[in-house]
Order: sequence, then structure tokens, then C-alpha cells
Amino acid sequence: MPEPLALASQITIKVDGTELDPEVMTRLLSVTVDQHASLPDMFTIRLQDPDLQLIDTGPLDLTKEVEISAETAGGERVVLIKGEVTALEPEFQEGMIARLVVRGYDRSHRLFREMKSRTHVNKKDSDLAQEIAREAGLRADIETTTAVYDHIFQHNQSDLAFLQARARRIGFECYVQEDTLVFRSPSNDGNGVRLTWGRDLLSFTPRMNLAEQVDEVIVRGWDVGRKSAVIGRAQRGGLYPRIGESKDGATWARDFGTGKHVIVDAGVGSQAEADRLAEARLNEISGAFVVAEGVALRRPDIRAGRAVTLEALGDRFSGTYLVTSARHLYTAEGLRTHFSVRGLRWGQLSEALSGGAREPRYGGVVIGIVTNTDDPQHWGRVKLKFPWMTDDAESAWARVLGIGAGPDAGLYVLPEVGDEVLVAFEHGGFGQPVVLGGLWNGQDAPPPEVPSSGNERPLVRTWHSRTGHRITMYDDADNKVEIITQGGHQIILDDANREITITSSGGLKITMEDSGGKITVEGNELQIKANGSLKIEAGANMDIQASGQVNIKGAMINLN
Repeated sequence: MPEPLALASQITIKVDGTELDPEVMTRLLSVTVDQHASLPDMFTIRLQDPDLQLIDTGPLDLTKEVEISAETAGGERVVLIKGEVTALEPEFQEGMIARLVVRGYDRSHRLFREMKSRTHVNKKDSDLAQEIAREAGLRADIETTTAVYDHIFQHNQSDLAFLQARARRIGFECYVQEDTLVFRSPSNDGNGVRLTWGRDLLSFTPRMNLAEQVDEVIVRGWDVGRKSAVIGRAQRGGLYPRIGESKDGATWARDFGTGKHVIVDAGVGSQAEADRLAEARLNEISGAFVVAEGVALRRPDIRAGRAVTLEALGDRFSGTYLVTSARHLYTAEGLRTHFSVRGLRWGQLSEALSGGAREPRYGGVVIGIVTNTDDPQHWGRVKLKFPWMTDDAESAWARVLGIGAGPDAGLYVLPEVGDEVLVAFEHGGFGQPVVLGGLWNGQDAPPPEVPSSGNERPLVRTWHSRTGHRITMYDDADNKVEIITQGGHQIILDDANREITITSSGGLKITMEDSGGKITVEGNELQIKANGSLKIEAGANMDIQASGQVNIKGAMINLN
């Protein structure tokens, strides 16, 4: 069995601010601290517990605050993690061997606990980071950004997942270190922790990979306001390790011919946004040119998100690398730290398959309720809420599908506030909704004039406004079109009877009959007035009849 005392002399564990009792430390078998530049840091403590005292009475129990620190070979004490116990795993093994495994995360795990849906209006990404840090009770190490966004929808996302997605679009890192939320651009400037191969650097395996390296990243999108494409470009990555290798990945890859990485589904809507995303993606790709794995002895000061300077690796590979993740493993044999270098990549298989982390996509259609139709730009847009997700958040302005829409053309029929509509998302991005049309439901039925089609093709088609205007087309035996206003005026175009009838709500009527070539005008009083000449001519007889007087006036009256 490993000797626990050798391990206990190298590390310190505090629970709720108090160091563990020396007797408990003698039971220590191993301690593992996993650090990651984009995920919550995690700790695992393994203890032997033959009398079940630790399992039954603690002091390591759920929700307890735990701090783990260690000394470097030079005697400097380094805090590896401040976290909270989230899991207890007693192990009752064959041979009456009992052990306790204690697991926990740093406080960033709290930012993953609740899925939130809310809107952020007129804010910068750095404003979002400040707000989330304040809500979580975290200190903030935040680099100020400049772009102000009219509307950002946090759609059923945890705070940290939402903020990390925002960070990826601008090439930032986002993680929690101890009690501080870090939101900033990555950098491998500075010397960092110095490691020497053959001394404290036990092994180091770099890999230069040209699979993804390109000359240029192009991001294409659409500017709705200008009705034009936007094209962002980036041609020089900034996250290569600062090592002796004289060529970057793009330069090496140029021997295979020029290459471009084109992104067309990111949903960018402005030139500045396209340029920022192109730069961020090129930095991500350039950072994947040199990836590496290393193992160091008794160097707890290696941290994810910080640089390490490696020496004695020759001219080509000596230099400064940015650590993506680190695993500090304490056993009776001492402390070993396994670290990886992956630039902005998380090291997940999905990234290798897809060429980088991808934002969540909504590939299908969803239900929305219209909340606002007063588009300040007068582009025929509406705002929506998604009651299946939340009642407290409103979408960005959503364009509405219009039949025949074009310059000063098309059928303009906006849905009204309270209408249920079917919504799709451009390139699956939740921030770019498009209304495809309205929906009937159990509360909002189709117009009452519409009969059942009897499983045949529909024979009546109608459009009703909310106030009562309607247009109805009968494709049945009636074969007519009716236009009726809310006040009762109507026009009937009747192909079956070959006539047109115009009727006012007061009973005035004009009838045109093709069958007899007859036009009938009915009303209490009829006036015909011409600003110029008026000519009345009949091909046959003409009758003028009145029950009262007939008055004819003129400067001269000619009767023939």
C-alpha cells in the first residue's frame, strides 16, 4: 500500500478555512486537481477509511468549501483550487477495504447549474461578463470590448456556457480561476513558468500538424439594413507558440498550395462582426498548428490559461507555450503534472471532427407569440416571445416572410400582437429569427366561412383581418370572389352567373350582367357629373321617364 505520510507532507487541504487534522491526512491516498482554460476546475481526493469514520462523520462532506495547495521544489506555496464538494463516493471493496472518494469543482460549477433564458439589450460582451460575475458573487478580470449589440438572446443556456459562446466569437478566453471570472484575449506573452527537460520537465511531446492550416479565414454574412453581403477576412494568426520554429503553420502549408477556410453559417450581420469572427477563427486555427503533451515533476505552479517556458528542447521547440489544461496528480511517489497545449481548443473529439467548437444551433422550427409590431426601421419586422422556453424574454426584431416581397411590392400582411406564428432561424442562430407564417390553434380557429373539404382539395379560400374585412374565393360550384368590408360594403365577382355586383352597406347597388349585357344602378338619388363633355348614346331605343317633373337646362337646347 502507498505510504500516505510522504504525500501528506507535500500538500495542504483546508475545509471551510481549517486545515485537515493530521490524522485525516495520514489516510490520504491521492489527490488529483484538473484545471482547464474553458471548463470548471475539478478536484478528486481519495482516502482510506477502514473504520468508516470519514464516511459517517466527515469532515469532508457535501457543499463543504475545500482549498488545495502545494509547494514547489523551491518552497513556494501555490493554491491549486478553491472549490466545493459536489460528490461523495464511498467504496466498500472485497476484503473489508473501505475508501472514500471526494469530488468537487471550483465555484464556476454554479454558473452551469441553471439554464436561463433572457435578453440583453444594448450591451458589450464585457458588460455581459461583468453582469454575470456580479450575479455569481465572483470578482472580475475582464478585458473591455468595444462592440455594442442591440440585442443578445441567452436561450436556455447556463451563464458560463452562454458567456463562453460569446467569447469564442471574439477569440476570448472565459473561465473561473479561484473566485475570479476571467474574460480576456489569450496571450502567450511573458516568460511564464520555466521548465527544463531532464530536470523538472520529465517528458514533452509536441506535434506540428498542417491539416487545418490556411492562408486566410473568410467569414460571409448578410447585412439586412444594406441588403448586401458582408465579408470578413483575417490573414495572420496570433496564437502560434513563441518558439524557435521559423515558420508558422500557414507558411508551411503554402507548399501544398493556397488554402482558405470559409465560414458561411455564423449569422454575422455587420462588417465589424465578420472581421472579429474571422480573426478569432484564424487564431483558433493557428493555435492548433503545434499541439503538445507534457509531464512535469513537482510543479504545481503550472496553470491552465497561462504560459510555460520550456528549455533544453533544442532551438526549434524551446520557447513559450500557452497551457490549455493541466492535471496535478499527487500520490505517495510525489507530484506529477500532466499538461496540454492546444491553443483555444478544448481538446474534445468534436472539435477535431468539425474544425473547432460550434455554437448551439436550432435546426428546426419553433412556435412563437408576437409581442411587438412597431418596427422602428419600418422593415415589416416583429418581436416575439417563446412561451415554451420563457415568458420573460423577447426576441430580436424578426423579419416576416412576405409573398412576392420586393422593392415596393408584395403582399404586406403582418401578424398581430398575440398571434401564434411559426419561426425558423437563419443558419440555426437563435439571434436571427424569421417568421414563416401564422398558425391556428384551439383558441384561434380558422374563419367560420371555411367549410370542411371532405378530404378533397379545399374549395373555399379566405383572408380575414382582425377587424372584420375579408376576401373569400369560392372554387366550388359558386365560383366567385367576395370582398366584404367590416362595415358591410361588398363586391362580388360571380363567374358562375357571369355578373359583378357592388353593394353598399346602405343598400345602394350596381349590377353588371354579362349574360344580357345589362348594367343596373340602384339608389335613392343618382347624380352623373362630367367636368367636360357628357355624351349618352343608345344603339336602339332610349326611354327617359319620371313620376315628377323633367327639367332640361342649357345655354342652347337642340332637339332633332
